[in-house]
Amino acid sequence: MLYPSSLPPASLSSTMLDESLLVLQETRATVNVQLELGTHHRLDEARLHQAVLICCRRHPMARARLTPTPQGETSYRWDFAEETDADPFRVVDCSDDAALDRLRTELYAPLIPLDTSPGFRIALARRPGGDLLLLAASHIVADGVGAVRLLQTIVRAYRGEPDAADPLPLAQARDLGSFLAPKTRSERWARHLEGLRRVWEAFDPPSRIAVLGGTDGDGFGFAFRVLDIGETTTPGLVQRASGTTINDVLVAALHLTVQSWNTKHGATADRIGVQMPINIRPADRLWDVVSNLTSMVSVSTEPADRADLATATAAVAEQTYEMRRNNRAYGLYDLLRATKKAPLAVKRAVPRLIHLTGDRFVDTAMLSNLGRIPEPPTFADSGSPELWFSPPCDPTCRVSIGVATSGQRLGLVTRYRDEQFDADAAEEFTDLLIAQFAPQRAC
Repeated sequence: MLYPSSLPPASLSSTMLDESLLVLQETRATVNVQLELGTHHRLDEARLHQAVLICCRRHPMARARLTPTPQGETSYRWDFAEETDADPFRVVDCSDDAALDRLRTELYAPLIPLDTSPGFRIALARRPGGDLLLLAASHIVADGVGAVRLLQTIVRAYRGEPDAADPLPLAQARDLGSFLAPKTRSERWARHLEGLRRVWEAFDPPSRIAVLGGTDGDGFGFAFRVLDIGETTTPGLVQRASGTTINDVLVAALHLTVQSWNTKHGATADRIGVQMPINIRPADRLWDVVSNLTSMVSVSTEPADRADLATATAAVAEQTYEMRRNNRAYGLYDLLRATKKAPLAVKRAVPRLIHLTGDRFVDTAMLSNLGRIPEPPTFADSGSPELWFSPPCDPTCRVSIGVATSGQRLGLVTRYRDEQFDADAAEEFTDLLIAQFAPQRAC
């Protein structure tokens, strides 16, 4: 059955957010989102496979394909089919952690072609202690929220539960101009000033995380931590200053971690910039629509801001309160929109020009926090699910932290490129990060 909002349009133009990621993927690295859901039992393979196919029919972007772009074109286009071109589902026996690591490398590192659908891959890993469902989605098709939406549909179809239709047809939900246009002249100027601030900031290039044990390669490694949010387990997150958020503390903790890590390994830590994705969906549908509806903001600190977690959190909070955060996120959209009519060949040249600047506009690290998911996908009837998430990372911005919270369970993933860390270094870096707000867990 196709819901009204899942009926495919004939075609759609790419948004400026789509185009920015497409160009980055063409010129820098793959941009695949990781989302995983664990169980304590064995899932029914045939039933799960059918649920994946239902999901593909349910969401138009699962059936989206990029059309060829003739020379001189100024944008990409998506077309849609009633069925996907390929079956994205497979089952893999993973008898130990090494087998699971190999599966993650096979799933998340390669480019997911977008001239065929779907723009995601699903693997069911058979683990000794219970199955793990792994989703690799091209960020161009689905951001972190979009990936959660895909997994929600799969789980609901598997469990035979209703999956409400998205409130708007895809074309309307992706009409960025309808909800991102500045409402006042002062808002328009504030966005312009944020763009100028970003250019000025780039004159002070961001510090890079000291390499330890990295090897040549184009793959990723992952380090996983699970925390119970509470006064005694994560005091830094709970006992924070008024007007600050858990996300502010997490971003500040990453700034402190880079400083401590670089100091320990003989590298500088001057300006540190953390890229922070922002969900730009309207507030009344923050968790709807499989699409890429994420903009980026950069949060910077200087050494004087990083005396301790409290001072770093205050410096971060000054940059992430709602008005300033939105000005930065929407200002990036305005900047991209200014290039809308430029030929694709010109747009593709921009990342190469950025590289020639020494990647001054590329941040030190990324932290993407999905926040507390209101209806987390789960195969269990009670308790918080085993949920893991991480965003892609860049050949220059080589470390990304992904956070997903369900109830009091906070799942944190450190995703790193092969050339940045080996497995032991990644574990050490992650322990150092956790120790910033949960000191008793320090190793």
